[in-house]
Amino acid sequence: MKTTAIKQMTAEHRHIETVIKSLEGAAAALEDRQRLDVEKLRKVAEFLRVYADRRHHQREEVLFFPVLVKRGVPGQGCPLGGLNHEHEKSRALLAALEERIAFYEQERPGADQVLQQALREIVKLYQHHLWMEDAMVFPLAEKVISEDDDRELLGKFADLDRAIGPGVIARLEQFAGGLSLRAEPIPAA
Repeated sequence: MKTTAIKQMTAEHRHIETVIKSLEGAAAALEDRQRLDVEKLRKVAEFLRVYADRRHHQREEVLFFPVLVKRGVPGQGCPLGGLNHEHEKSRALLAALEERIAFYEQERPGADQVLQQALREIVKLYQHHLWMEDAMVFPLAEKVISEDDDRELLGKFADLDRAIGPGVIARLEQFAGGLSLRAEPIPAA
């Protein structure tokens, strides 16, 4: 059974994936010694903090994963324990990214390299994380989540969205949709 809750989380993955692909392009641009738009980097950090973590990860940690555990999926180990650990790691990487954006804006020595490293670490984490959920967790959930579970999840998802603010969510989704998926062309030498 394909539940609407899973469809919502899959759609969220596509927005997150778009932002992560833009970070991949930003890391490549830094490697090519191109200057990045600091304001856009701050908006990416906001997207990751609010949309990816406060909305998506909270849906998973507080609402979705507990339903899976209730339906017999182990809460520790693979996959749920590992995914929760990656959520914690993503928060630490985001804090480091925000610090490195500030250093980059101040043009501190070596700031380009540490920012590039932070971007690549976030890209690597999220690419693996999204794949794990899309390939393993969601197909498993489709088999074990009942229609009652789905209705309950949808109601709680809506409550969380109201707490964040529908306008905030719409703005962040629009931001994600407008990001370039590739770095600017490198000028010929």
